[in-house]
Amino acid sequence: MEDKNGVKKTKVSLVRFTWAFFKIGLTAYGMAILQQIKTLIIGNKWLSRDEVDEGIAMVQFYPGPIMYNLTTYCSYRLKGFTGGALATFFFILPSYLLILLLSWLYFAYGTIAWVHPLFLALEAMVIGVVAQVLLDFAKRYIQNGEQAIIAGTAFVLLLFKVNALFVILIAVLLEYIFRALGKGNEPEKQANDKKEGSVLPGKFSTRLTGIIITGIVFAGIFLIGFLSHNILGQLLFSMFKVGAVAFGSGFTIMPLLQQEAVVSHHWLTMQQFADGIAFGQITPGPFLITATFIGYKVAGFWGSVAATFGMFFPSFFYTLVVTEVYNKIRHYRLIRFFITGIMSAFTGMLLWVLLNLGQVSLTSPILYIWAVAAFIGVRYFKWNILWIFLAGIAAALALYFAGIPLA
Repeated sequence: MEDKNGVKKTKVSLVRFTWAFFKIGLTAYGMAILQQIKTLIIGNKWLSRDEVDEGIAMVQFYPGPIMYNLTTYCSYRLKGFTGGALATFFFILPSYLLILLLSWLYFAYGTIAWVHPLFLALEAMVIGVVAQVLLDFAKRYIQNGEQAIIAGTAFVLLLFKVNALFVILIAVLLEYIFRALGKGNEPEKQANDKKEGSVLPGKFSTRLTGIIITGIVFAGIFLIGFLSHNILGQLLFSMFKVGAVAFGSGFTIMPLLQQEAVVSHHWLTMQQFADGIAFGQITPGPFLITATFIGYKVAGFWGSVAATFGMFFPSFFYTLVVTEVYNKIRHYRLIRFFITGIMSAFTGMLLWVLLNLGQVSLTSPILYIWAVAAFIGVRYFKWNILWIFLAGIAAALALYFAGIPLA
């Protein structure tokens, strides 16, 4: 099978496909998930680089954790509703099980001193991986002065704490202005013909049925929130509200989560919330798996299920709907400009993320070893992130038990 550019694509069985996303959920941390998804999807020629980049642009325009949204987009584009549901479930499952275990240990024994060195080492290694992703995006999307201006503008706006959604909108506006003035290159692939490009798998009626079912569940959670007075219903609706309205990464969503768990409901103390955030950092998969920790504290196992489902379900529903709409309009010339502007801005935003992570995480000279080693391993040796992270964690634990501090 070939895409619109004549690039051969490979088919994959549903079992292998879901297993691949399970491995990403088991091994990738934070923004490093982006590198893992690109390596898996593009490396195996399941989707083209353009299709994945289109997804990166698309998922920034509606609420939910960006990396989870991107996972849903890629899996839905490849395998339709059933494949999308299974892939996202198995993507979340490893981090859910790990943080469920950590939550039990924490509330049973009340100490997490060993978490700190792991957190420092993982954050340092994530910085190395993000640096590789940044260079990859810069090479592809900063090819002229106009694109550099858009990336620089996005970076400066984030320095002044402008909301990321407004940053994206400004970037798109700048891209259109440059096109109107006749500056900059045309997007590499223009497609006025609606017949170009790949289509979503399966019949539309089947996909529509899946969307209707998820829409009914979405509305049902709202009813539970208004009608239920038991703790599971409150927990489900509380996490659902955060997942349904919050844009951006885990760090931008964290204040809303704190408001619900600490301020409004008093389910956690501030110290417990901070420890839950730490668990969300040291476990692979989406950062907002911290919802599992909150749910376990409030109502045990079933509380963890309700909180996790409430947090991630809105993103799944949004992605199905937006992907269907986007697939109908993605071939138009203005949409290509839209994507180019967003990807230029995203490059500047990645630089901002990298600098912020570095400022917070590289608190001692020894941590630069983990960051540089991860960067070299990913960029030049093409090592699997799993082995990089496992080696880094082992080294951090060895130093911890030897009494050598990382910070």
